[in-house]
Amino acid sequence: MYADTRSLLVNDIMSFPVITGSEDESIKSIALKMKKHEVGGIVITDKENRPVGVITERDIVRRLLAGSKHTLFFTKAKHVMTKPVLTITKDKKLEDAARYMADNKVKRLCVVDENKKLIGIITEEDITKNASYLIDILNEMISTGYANAASESEKE
Repeated sequence: MYADTRSLLVNDIMSFPVITGSEDESIKSIALKMKKHEVGGIVITDKENRPVGVITERDIVRRLLAGSKHTLFFTKAKHVMTKPVLTITKDKKLEDAARYMADNKVKRLCVVDENKKLIGIITEEDITKNASYLIDILNEMISTGYANAASESEKE
């Protein structure tokens, strides 16, 4: 009747498909993709679709403040991206993903398959949204599940 909150996996909440870019793509192109898809970051992949870096809005703003707008827009992604990329597999527990993000002070993890190819992304926001869902489940369990269990034990 109730979802087992301890068994939620990365696969259950990851987002896909992932908006990606290439190492040789211009920052201008990356910024336009972010705007078009309303995302705060783009995963940079190699030709085999393996994540090699991440570019966030913050990376672009920092670079813009450090130099000229003209130069930035012609700069290639490989010169701005954050690397190495932190990855996780889809079969890991959600709590492990959250702990991994917190330990490494990152807001997103690339989800990869056994060949290290990108299959999804999980963000701090995904986990936060899910936290409210889990709280709702726990509240329901408390109000109905425990009440039912208590009335059953009173009958004995």
